[in-house]
Amino acid sequence: MRDSFTVRRAQGRLLIRPSARTIRWASFVVIAATGALVVWAGGREGGNPAAIALPIATTLLCVWLCFLFEDLAAETTAASATPLLFRRALRAATAVPSIAAVWFAYTWIGPLAGPTAAMVGAFGAEIALALAAAAVAVRSVGSGKSGLAAAAVVVFVLLVLPAAIGDPPSVDPAQPPFGDPSTYWSAVALASCVVLALAHLDRFQRR
Repeated sequence: MRDSFTVRRAQGRLLIRPSARTIRWASFVVIAATGALVVWAGGREGGNPAAIALPIATTLLCVWLCFLFEDLAAETTAASATPLLFRRALRAATAVPSIAAVWFAYTWIGPLAGPTAAMVGAFGAEIALALAAAAVAVRSVGSGKSGLAAAAVVVFVLLVLPAAIGDPPSVDPAQPPFGDPSTYWSAVALASCVVLALAHLDRFQRR
């Protein structure tokens, strides 16, 4: 057990930098700046950016995360002794903190006064959803097109679905389409984590 942990730690040190270099940081900067502009515009003239602008900006960040598992080196590392789950965990450990930092900054733009516990919970569930969608999309359509497929799922769940069937229609995480916010986002997080785990089991992997 200890030897296995030592091996994984050594692998992590060796892989973290090459893994980080393959992440699409240029598009992340563009999306982060676009999201900031959206939130700022949503707070002009007395508007509440938490209701529409912040959810849209958050969805943009999650869309970027949908492309995280589109690893250009996946074909050459498929036969590696390092497990796929471990390699993807390294990528997520690099990308998710960056997204979290940007999102936290969004919550202080304009009239916003920082994140609430409910906002943090919803954001965590949305990250889990994006990672699950990305993992399943890679298995379903292949690495080259998985990002777009996963992004479509995320946009549908976070924006289209609540706007279409919400009562009243709303993309505000505080007004989910079903139940109360705590129950709804806990269910989304749990379902996403289960799907993410299943997507990495050998028998569910695309041959």
